[in-house]
Amino acid sequence: FRGNAIGGTKQLVNLLGSAIPFARTKAEREKAGDPRLSVEERYSTREGYLATASEVADAVVKSGYLLAGDIVGVMSRCEAQWAR
Repeated sequence: FRGNAIGGTKQLVNLLGSAIPFARTKAEREKAGDPRLSVEERYSTREGYLATASEVADAVVKSGYLLAGDIVGVMSRCEAQWAR
């Protein structure tokens, strides 16, 4: 249930999840003390990032957790995420 600070104490909290984005650069990561690799350290180029995303999407389809027809939408979201 929601806490008093946000009101609606008899309503459920939205269960959509959350995310903590990776730092963009190694310098940002080190300044923040984040032990996770930055985007820059993980993917040297946009093309490399999208190639990895495509490989993972294909693997998830093969595992039965994603429909092949959904790959176009997933890749569009990946492209949008890179742009951010």
